[in-house]
Amino acid sequence: MRTALIAVQLLFGVNYLVSKLVVTSLDPGAWAALRSLSALAILTVITIAGRHRLPRGRDFWYLGGCALLGVTFNQIFFLEGLSRTTPAHSALICSQIPLFALVGSVLLRQERLTANKVAGLVLGMVGVMVLLEIDRFRLDSATLVGDLLTLANAVCYGLYVALSGRVMARHDPMGATTVIFLFGASGILLYGGLDLWHTPLLGLETSVYLGMIYIVLGATVATYFLNLWALKHTQASRVALFVFLQPVVATVLSVILLDEPVTWRLLVAGLLVLVSLILREGIPDRFLKFKRA
Repeated sequence: MRTALIAVQLLFGVNYLVSKLVVTSLDPGAWAALRSLSALAILTVITIAGRHRLPRGRDFWYLGGCALLGVTFNQIFFLEGLSRTTPAHSALICSQIPLFALVGSVLLRQERLTANKVAGLVLGMVGVMVLLEIDRFRLDSATLVGDLLTLANAVCYGLYVALSGRVMARHDPMGATTVIFLFGASGILLYGGLDLWHTPLLGLETSVYLGMIYIVLGATVATYFLNLWALKHTQASRVALFVFLQPVVATVLSVILLDEPVTWRLLVAGLLVLVSLILREGIPDRFLKFKRA
C-alpha cells in the first residue's frame, strides 16, 4: 500500500516540470485532450486484454460524475493554471489537496476527525510550505489567474479522492479507472478537441515527445490506477496525505540528478512530512522489533 502511494508521488513529483515543458510547446487545451484520449486508449486495451470488469448500474454513472472533478476539471484547471503561473506556485498550491480531501471525507461522513489526522495534516502542510518558500510567495498580477486556476484544480482533485473512495471497495481498480477516463476524456474533448484538431503535432522537439509519453504513461495511467487501487483498500485522507511527498521528492531528485545543494529547507520539510506520515500511518513494525524484544 505505502509503496503504491509513494510511487504515485514520485511520478507526480516529476510531472510539474515535464508538464511545464509540454504546455510551452502545445496549447493547454489541445494537450489536455491528447493526454486524456491517449490514456483512455491505453486503459481500454489493458481492460479488454485483461478482462477487467467495469462498474455497472448506479456506480457506473457515479464514477462518471467523479470523472468530471478528477479528470475533466482537474486536468483543464491544472494545465491552464500551469501555463499562467510557475511550477513552484503550482506545486505549493497543489500541496493543499490533502486538506480538501479530508474536508470532503468529513462532510461526506466517511471519516471522523482525530487528533492524529489533524496534526499530520498541519505538520505536512507546514513542511511543504517551508520547502516551497511560502515566505517568498507573493500574489502577482502576472500569475494570479494561474494561481486561482491551480487552486480550483486542487479543490477538484481533493473532492474527487473523497467521492471516488465511497465506491471503490467493491470495484476492480482497472475497470473503474477506464470508466473514469471514458467520461473524463469525453469532457476534455469538448473543451480542447477543436484546439487539438488545429494543432500541428509534427516537428516538435524530441524532449517534448518524451515528456508527453512520460505524462501519459507515468503521470496519468499509472497514477490514476494506483490511486484508485489504494482507495479500494484505505481511507481517502490517507491516500491524499501522501501528496505532501511530491515536492520533497521533486527536490530530492533535483539534488541527486541536477546537483542542487541540500538546504535547511529540504531537511526541515523532509522531517516534518515524515512525522506527519508517521502520525497517520504509525511506526512500521520493523522499527519496533528491538523494543518488543
